Amino acid sequence: MSPAARNHVTSVLLLFLLGCSGDPTGPTGGGTLSVTIQGLPSGAAGAVSVSGPGGYSQSLTSSQTFTGVAPGVYTVTASDVTVGAAPYQASPSSQTVTVLQSGSRGTAFITYTTPTGAVALTISGLGTSSNALVTVTGPGSYNQSVSNSRTLSGLAPGDYTIDAQNVAGVSCGSTFNASPTTQNVTVTAGATASRTVSYSPTASGLVNLCVDGMYLTQSAQNYAGTIPLVQNRNGLLRIFAVADQANNLTPVVQVRFYNGATLQSTVNLPPPTGMTGVPTAPDESALSKSWNYPVPGSMIQPGLRIEAEVNPSPSIPENNTGDNVFGPAAPVIKAVPTLNVTFVPIIQKGIPIGRRVAGNVTTGNAASFLQATKDMHPIDTYDAAVHAGYTTTTFDTLQRNNENSAWGTILGEIDMLRATEGSSRYYYGVAKVSYSNGVAGVAYVSNPGTLPPQVARAALGWDYIPSGSIVAAHELGHNWARNHAPCGGPSGVDLSYPQPDGTTGGYGYDMSTGTIEPPIITDIMGYCDPKWISAYTYSGILNYLSTVSPLVQASASRAAVQPCLLVWGHIRNGEPVLEPAFQVNTRPSLPAQAGPYSLEGRASDGSPVFSLSFAPSEIADAPGSQQNFVFAVPLPAARASRLTSLHLHGNGRPAILAATTAVTGAQAATQSEAVELRRSGAGNVSLRWDARAHPMIMVRDAQTGEVLSLARGGDAEFSTHKGQVDLVMSDGVKSRVKRVAVAP
Repeated sequence: MSPAARNHVTSVLLLFLLGCSGDPTGPTGGGTLSVTIQGLPSGAAGAVSVSGPGGYSQSLTSSQTFTGVAPGVYTVTASDVTVGAAPYQASPSSQTVTVLQSGSRGTAFITYTTPTGAVALTISGLGTSSNALVTVTGPGSYNQSVSNSRTLSGLAPGDYTIDAQNVAGVSCGSTFNASPTTQNVTVTAGATASRTVSYSPTASGLVNLCVDGMYLTQSAQNYAGTIPLVQNRNGLLRIFAVADQANNLTPVVQVRFYNGATLQSTVNLPPPTGMTGVPTAPDESALSKSWNYPVPGSMIQPGLRIEAEVNPSPSIPENNTGDNVFGPAAPVIKAVPTLNVTFVPIIQKGIPIGRRVAGNVTTGNAASFLQATKDMHPIDTYDAAVHAGYTTTTFDTLQRNNENSAWGTILGEIDMLRATEGSSRYYYGVAKVSYSNGVAGVAYVSNPGTLPPQVARAALGWDYIPSGSIVAAHELGHNWARNHAPCGGPSGVDLSYPQPDGTTGGYGYDMSTGTIEPPIITDIMGYCDPKWISAYTYSGILNYLSTVSPLVQASASRAAVQPCLLVWGHIRNGEPVLEPAFQVNTRPSLPAQAGPYSLEGRASDGSPVFSLSFAPSEIADAPGSQQNFVFAVPLPAARASRLTSLHLHGNGRPAILAATTAVTGAQAATQSEAVELRRSGAGNVSLRWDARAHPMIMVRDAQTGEVLSLARGGDAEFSTHKGQVDLVMSDGVKSRVKRVAVAP
């Protein structure tokens, strides 16, 4: 049975239908036996029999209820039937029903379904840039247009007709004739029949050669070559020369490169290895079907124009040389900034100390995490840096189903690091996990539609390589404003994605391996494997990187480092949570636009010190409901001194965080400032303090300012080989910095 047929069976809604037909006879008194027959056309008769205790026997053709049956076991048998020319299968063919006692009810259900078959239809000869004109008709007014090779499944058994029409203008104006124009096929239940429609040009006399198409690709492109290119990035030029009849010719294709109207260089390309003659239709599926030339990035500059000519001498006699030259419009070329990524090795407190190891990203392997990004995405150059190891002090470890929300919690901390350090780089956390199948990464999704754009520059993924490279390419795609492609059941699907099955729908090219990626491969932003990037996703990211990203970087570089209050938290399952705030010198980072949540800092008399309205950041790829926020609010010392509480409101739920007053008195206050830093092993330091006074301490490298931990609970451990660190000690709403030496 085909998948479509199985889906039909499982989608049948089992209705409990009661009805009577005639007046069956049987034992008097007792219980009730109901038999429901479904799935047949209206008025069609089933073939069902019921037998039971005391020689009880009944036949029925539709749903029926028998009353007064004796307690006992009854056997319900259903036979297949034919309605018109269509066979129907009964399921189950046999079942037993027990009537327990007088007054009880037994029920039986029989579902009739029409077994289906399939037709595998192969269409050849048209290459990959043209569509066939094929129509399949059959029983039940079935009518399906087919443009490319495919399998038609879920077909009712019976006779089908395949009609094929000629196609004009396939290549160089040729008309391609279909053969056969009409054929029949009988579909049998549970089987797949095969048929072929072949197309071929009908030309005579001298051959006619022309260039049907040409494009420059860097990873994804369409046949028309209209997808913009990245300035300075290497590309592959593919030229599709064709002939109007079968041949064994091997012509040269000449390529001329222009800067505007000025000819820069000329290259003569021999036929590719493996070509046995000029194709009669353009075919993108193999490099042996096109004339190819690697174009260095130094040539891919604004003003580039390319012209191609087949048989330029001409050395091969033709009946028409007027269509040998092909010169499309100049490609659109865009500059994108360098991709700056800071990888953050994550150390999880929830893992026992003996096994507490940072995510495996180093200066030696950081490039491996960007391999898929470099191959697929529209970037030219990147700069990968590795942050000092960051120890998260949330006790929850990363889980395959994110049941404890740890993926979202740690993502929020990574964004907190970026805001604290005033960086415009992308911060990408790399963590170890204890599983190989489950949540592999999370990220924020940028929204370039706001003014100014709401940008995201934080993501988190596992440290497995090479799969971690694919994860990074997917999560960075979210940072670049892409939602999910519809494959594998993700949430947050891009409703404008052009392929309903999430495939790329076009041919791609992997510059690093020199291989063609077929259109049936799925998009990098979906959940299915294997992956490549579609022209749709490529274009969207290129637009983001060439327009939004430069504006963000310019804005970040103009913002002066100044005293700011870092306010952060999350909304989990509708419940708002404020994390302890910190005063640091950094670049301001404020909401892009107003939203459903408000955040206010207040003085002791209730007067406002600052106020924000915002929409929290959605987290992609993490099961559960959580949104995060991190803001660096400019707050000079005079205003900061008045701050005593933070108030978060949204969706009718408040969260309030006040400066701690748990420790009072001069001696107690002195004790509350005491901290103990002690070397606990090679590269590890233990930190103890009074968490009543300071619910959280930010640990920073005293020389670089890198955040090493956001320590909670009064007892924490972090990683550093340095002899001293800066402790930013928060009372909940304000903080002070204390430089402390690490005791041996």
